[in-house]
Amino acid sequence: MFLGLVTLALLTACRASEYEQHVSWKWDSYQGGRSYGKPPQCVDIPEDLRLCHQVGYGQMLLPNLLEHESLAEVKQQAGSWVPLVHKRCHPGTQLFLCSLFAPVCLDTPILPCRWLCEAVRDGCSPIMESFGFPWPEMLTCDKFPQDDVCIAMSQPNATQPTEHTDKLD
Repeated sequence: MFLGLVTLALLTACRASEYEQHVSWKWDSYQGGRSYGKPPQCVDIPEDLRLCHQVGYGQMLLPNLLEHESLAEVKQQAGSWVPLVHKRCHPGTQLFLCSLFAPVCLDTPILPCRWLCEAVRDGCSPIMESFGFPWPEMLTCDKFPQDDVCIAMSQPNATQPTEHTDKLD
């Protein structure tokens, strides 16, 4: 499923060179996370990474796109997002979050599309705010590409939030 979305994103992109210019958001300096960090490597997505296990691909890039350098750090940080995915505030929530926490292992990282970020934010931030959690700065949508190679959904009405409940799990 996810790899099909990546393929769709690659096929609808302008050109790879234009993508590389837009990836400069933060990835100009992406050499595997922090300058003192580990080189990028592909690792299996562990079963206990509940947010992204069985997301549609088996390996992720580590350090990830949020600069988490260990699986322990990824699992700890990603775990707090599982209840939001369960709220079904937007059908692309898991895809969006996993593209950052457990990015598909490719030579060049592929960011989520800006419109996907905005749709997930618009659908989920009201629920987050009702529990006192603002949309985090690390997920500011204008950081993501608009028209180039990016992670997107191919579902109809992907930008429409789904029905949600009032309690976080």
